[in-house]
Amino acid sequence: MKCGVGLCGSCCIGENNDVSVCKDGPIFSSEQLKQLPQFGDYKK
Repeated sequence: MKCGVGLCGSCCIGENNDVSVCKDGPIFSSEQLKQLPQFGDYKK
């Protein structure tokens, strides 16, 4: 992550990029992860 406070947007996930890993995480429950379409999707 670039900034660590949610300003750069590299941490945004979710259907509408409404979850910021650096602000809302990095620890998520399994129920929260199941709702994220990117969970389990790997891109390089």
